[in-house]
Amino acid sequence: MSYLKGSWAMKVDRILVVEDNFILNHDLCEFLHEYGHETRAVYCGQAAFEAINRRGRLIALLTDIDLGPGPDGVDVARYARAFLPRLPVVFMSAMLDPRHEFHGVARSEFVAKPFQSRQIAEALARVIGLEAA
Repeated sequence: MSYLKGSWAMKVDRILVVEDNFILNHDLCEFLHEYGHETRAVYCGQAAFEAINRRGRLIALLTDIDLGPGPDGVDVARYARAFLPRLPVVFMSAMLDPRHEFHGVARSEFVAKPFQSRQIAEALARVIGLEAA
């Protein structure tokens, strides 16, 4: 997994991980921690809003689209962009609903579930503007 080591791992301070599946959320955070990234894990859209309101240093948003009842991942991304207009965003979903349009969420990527950790790393690297070589 050397593709994550090096400059990309050193430049990311904190990634907000928004995933309603506890096990997947935990696995994503563990994966990112292995490469020196700090993460903030939340499990629903409302908790993501609260994390964003705290104004911590966020370098990227990694979010599922379907977060259950309440705000979805697109809502979270739009909310985050209201405060951090250039925040890199990676969306994840088992099903991309064609009604979801990413208006107002430029500089974003989509990774289909199920995925391999390398796909997440590469998508994050692309939106952050670095290569995952």
